[in-house]
Amino acid sequence: MEQEITFQPVRLDMPGAIRAIAELSKLPPAQWYVIDFSRLEWIEPFGMLFFARQLRVFRDQRRPGRCRAINHERHGYAAHMGFFQSFGLNFGNEPGEAPGNTQYLPITELTIEDIKREARERFEDPRQIIECRCEPLAGVLARDAGCEVRDTLSYSLREIFRNVLEHSQAGSIWYAAQYWPAKRAVELCILDQGIGIRRSLARNPHVSVREDEDALRVALLPGVSGIAFKGGPRQRRDEWANSGYGLFMTSQLCARGGSFTICSGNRGLTLSGEGTSTFDTGFEGTALRLELFLPEVQALNGSLAALRDRGAQIAGELRHTANLTASMSSRMLAKDFPR
Repeated sequence: MEQEITFQPVRLDMPGAIRAIAELSKLPPAQWYVIDFSRLEWIEPFGMLFFARQLRVFRDQRRPGRCRAINHERHGYAAHMGFFQSFGLNFGNEPGEAPGNTQYLPITELTIEDIKREARERFEDPRQIIECRCEPLAGVLARDAGCEVRDTLSYSLREIFRNVLEHSQAGSIWYAAQYWPAKRAVELCILDQGIGIRRSLARNPHVSVREDEDALRVALLPGVSGIAFKGGPRQRRDEWANSGYGLFMTSQLCARGGSFTICSGNRGLTLSGEGTSTFDTGFEGTALRLELFLPEVQALNGSLAALRDRGAQIAGELRHTANLTASMSSRMLAKDFPR
């Protein structure tokens, strides 16, 4: 066993973080692992959330080997966002400590137990607490894109968070966001450490998926949820409550005005104007990256009603499907959509 191995991440954007974690997982056993941040040159919300989560997993898996970090002091932005504290290094802000504003939301951990405790104290449904927490995220993401876009993202984010609460078996939800004025681009990332998309869908007797990539494609269809298929009670008054429209609307909107990425298990999938791409990733849970370029999103306000109608049409077709497969989902999503 080696005494010490040094690892140097270079970029913590989405591809950089995924590549870094793949390289980190291949390191041989050692007594000490040194994470050297001296070469780190770019950091984004997804990269911070994803790398921090996987670094926690790496640390736990490599015991009795130990990890330490060096040359992290110069990364003020990451420290302010709560990146270092999120994986156990006592430097910078704690997750959620920075106040956040219309330009950014720091790395924040929203624990399921805290949500339930707050709901009990306020005599409210936990989903109401979730919805309140989603409002700042929708504001940062939609910005001045228009009321239609903001309302769509608000509904969608609420459902995404509720699904984590109700179906993922995760102990917490992590999120972070950043707006770059020069590019007029915004990125919002959401991550949970639950059972993942494939295992969640496996509980639905009408869905047949064996691979993580197949599960990702099926999850993007409207109406695909355990509650929707089992005919559970609709306890919320909003039009998309428990209907499975969250990922569909978010992915379709982001694909037209930026990009949408979902990772779960050993696969990731990205939708953008260039089409669909997939990649390898080892991740226990589910991670989402929503990227929007505001000038492009503003032009979508007029087509959102048609997109919702298309989602309702697909959901109607699914209600008559006895066994939904990944190939069926690909055909449905490949049909012409309004742009």
